[in-house]
Amino acid sequence: MSLDQREASLLLVNLNSYPVITQVWVDDGRPGGTPEAAQAPVMPLPPVFRLESQESETLRLLFTKQNLPQDKESLYWLNIYEVPPLPTSLGKEKEGEDLVAVTLQTQMKVILRPESLDMTLEQAAESVSITQKGDQIEISNLSPYYLTLTYMKINDDTQDVLSLGEPMLSPFSSQSFELPANYAATLIDQIGYGWIDDDGIMHQRKQAVKNEISIITQ
Repeated sequence: MSLDQREASLLLVNLNSYPVITQVWVDDGRPGGTPEAAQAPVMPLPPVFRLESQESETLRLLFTKQNLPQDKESLYWLNIYEVPPLPTSLGKEKEGEDLVAVTLQTQMKVILRPESLDMTLEQAAESVSITQKGDQIEISNLSPYYLTLTYMKINDDTQDVLSLGEPMLSPFSSQSFELPANYAATLIDQIGYGWIDDDGIMHQRKQAVKNEISIITQ
């Protein structure tokens, strides 16, 4: 969502065979967040609504024009909380059975992007810096964008995949990943990685690795 936009819209469809009461809010994504405690520059409308089975609703996201950084993206989360009807209202109550209604909460990223950024998301994904430091691989996001990675492969070998604890890199940040034990004393030449664009499409790229390890010989 561009900071120059006043609003964006999202179509929600209830694919369940039963109606749901839906509550939506935007916050910073911390676990346990509630609509009452939410603070964000984006207001979803309507905040509460009922969706019948197979029915759709257009959700409007209004930008309240708060002061946000102009040199990097800002990240918030859209929370979609669904409350189904009680099992008794669906005619499923049986004598001697305990019935439970299970709620569902979905989170979606809301990224606010200044128009003044001097590179594209594709350029940002291609400009990451990857450095080997001992038994660690450090990947640095040198851009003002949030980068979502899907995988990292050593020397682009499909058999040796690094475990991504947190696959999203914040603007101007770095994360380190531990190499498998069999690579701890090996110079890594190249890392292959996948990244996600604004349309949810994955792209693949290879990047040379800078090495900052010392090999002692006698």
